[in-house]
Amino acid sequence: MRITNGSIMNNYLYNLNNNLENMQKYQNQLSTGKEISKPSDAPFLATKAMNLHTSLDRNEQYLKNIEDSIGWTEMTDSALGDITDIVQRIRELTVYGANGSLADADMEAIAMEVEQNIEGLAQIGNTNYDGRYVLAGQETTSPPFSVSGNMLSYSGDAGLLDRELSENVSMSVNVSGNRIMDGGSESLQDTLKNIMDRLQSGQGGELSSDSLEKLDEHLENILSVRAEIGAKCNRLESAKSKNEAETLNMTELLSKTEDIDIAEKIMEFSMMQSVYQSSLATGARILQPSLLDYL
Repeated sequence: MRITNGSIMNNYLYNLNNNLENMQKYQNQLSTGKEISKPSDAPFLATKAMNLHTSLDRNEQYLKNIEDSIGWTEMTDSALGDITDIVQRIRELTVYGANGSLADADMEAIAMEVEQNIEGLAQIGNTNYDGRYVLAGQETTSPPFSVSGNMLSYSGDAGLLDRELSENVSMSVNVSGNRIMDGGSESLQDTLKNIMDRLQSGQGGELSSDSLEKLDEHLENILSVRAEIGAKCNRLESAKSKNEAETLNMTELLSKTEDIDIAEKIMEFSMMQSVYQSSLATGARILQPSLLDYL
């Protein structure tokens, strides 16, 4: 086969261009810090990296859901604690009112304090988190509790608010106000109204025989609901820890997949740079002869 100067030059330029492209590849990797700049560089690694990025984005949204849910349940627990304190105070006043030796003025004073505590229950029942009422069921945009004529009323619903904590895992983060109102053999509304009526009418005996028993039922129910919220808080904290651990593991795996080893790439770039410079030097010798050299 006859080898001409033209074929030598074309072959040389082809190899020189390959060396230059390889050197540019390492330059790009060093400047970006990434092994892959486009999917065609390494299709398998590119697919793996994209899947990891998708999983990390999804985990970030799950974390936002979890943190919002933790804030919601903590606010709910605080509200239930305040409600417990108020109902306990109403019970103490009821015990005091059941004393048959009290004068009418004393009974009226007790009734006035109970009335203020009923107002306080409505106020605490309308606790909101980030503009949403935590005890309103799914009707979170409207205050669920109100007081009219010494009667505590609930206007929310019994709906649950579900939050997705991880893939295919969700939980309800709220308790609705009807769980507070309907936790005894009669509603809290009726129990409080009966207490007010008996205080105002001086029926202290009926307070001790009936109202205290009903209040105890409601106190037990509120404590049970609060324990449920506490369990939800614990589960959410565990879900947050699991989410953070998964995110850390995926971040490390993503780094191993797409990040470069700086020292290794610098060495490879230096080698390729030497190869390219050697190619240029060799080309200068190959292409140097001309017709005049043979005359």
